[in-house]
Parts: sequence; C-alpha cells; structure tokens
Amino acid sequence: MQVGMIGLGRMGANMVRRWMRGGHSCVVHDVSRDAVQALAREGATGANSLDEFVARLARPRAVWLMVPAAVVDGTLDELVPRLASGDVVVDEAVPAHVLAAALFERFASRGEADFQDRLLSAMRYEFGGHLAPGGAR
Repeated sequence: MQVGMIGLGRMGANMVRRWMRGGHSCVVHDVSRDAVQALAREGATGANSLDEFVARLARPRAVWLMVPAAVVDGTLDELVPRLASGDVVVDEAVPAHVLAAALFERFASRGEADFQDRLLSAMRYEFGGHLAPGGAR
C-alpha cells in the first residue's frame, strides 16, 4: 500500500519509518527539505512541493497530515485543490490510537477486500475525512 505523509517532525517521520518497515510505500513532504531528504535516504519517495507530492501518489490517494494544529487548515487549503474525488485525507483530529483500533476492527470484518481498499473504506466511513473536489469524502 502507498501512503503520503505531510509533516515529518518526530511523530510523522516515525510513522513513515514504521509503515516502511511494514512493507508500505511512502511519499513524504515537509517544509524542511532536510527532513524530506533524510527519509528519502531511508527509502521513502521525497517531494519538495505539494504538486510533486500529489503527482507521486497513486490514485486513489491516501494522505496523512501530521502537522501542527495551527497549520492544518492552511495545509488543507493548499492541498485539497490538488486532489481528486476518491482521495482521502486524515488529519490530527483523530488520535492515532483511536484510528488504529478502528482500522483493525474494520479490517477484521472485510477480509475479502485488499488492504488499500480496507484502509480507504475505514477512513472514509469511520472518520469522514475532509471533502475532496467533487464533494466526495
């Protein structure tokens, strides 16, 4: 599965490392080019702009925001126009342990679907996410 992470502070960078250890592909972006380059050296796909970030993600895109609360809205204002219907954005409004528990619960009940479909479904229906262009969640 491929996941995009915006925000590579301690929490965001460590989540990316855990996902990569689990065999997932990660596209990363941060205002700090050094943070992007550091994770790129560890195997992530780095992106130095939001346009590059979105272009490197396969559709439907799964984007996780791990930025300070004060910049969530501004980041979303810049990101959402670049997304398409069916893309999913998760932000800090849902504590990670709550999200993880809900995702694992959801996965157990949908054994027939592949991992990406299950993740996208869980994020869409359990947490609502943010509206993408066209009004889709």
